[in-house]
Amino acid sequence: MEIRVEITKMFHSDNPTKAFADVYIDDSFVIHGVRLYEKNGKRIILMPTKRWTDTSGERKWRDIAHPISSSARNQIKEAVCSAYEKRLLNGDNHSSTEGGNENVRESEEFCEETG
Repeated sequence: MEIRVEITKMFHSDNPTKAFADVYIDDSFVIHGVRLYEKNGKRIILMPTKRWTDTSGERKWRDIAHPISSSARNQIKEAVCSAYEKRLLNGDNHSSTEGGNENVRESEEFCEETG
């Protein structure tokens, strides 16, 4: 599987959301809005989600798209983290200060540790 990542937005270092990315798979499928989030010195990948309300009135979140296999998840995770690190090395690390830290779920995959 060939994965290409485009970092579409980056945030100031004090924001827990570090970047948003578009992930292109085999130049045939794209996932817009993958979030790179830093928590407790580790980076996690958050897939785009949709909020909905169930019949009891409880609000829930569901991934719009997500990898099924652990190997695909790891490839996407590594590609997003690598693209982010390349942008940081190029000095492009503060494109925006808006939003980005709401509705983070605990169950997402971790990237390499930071710091």
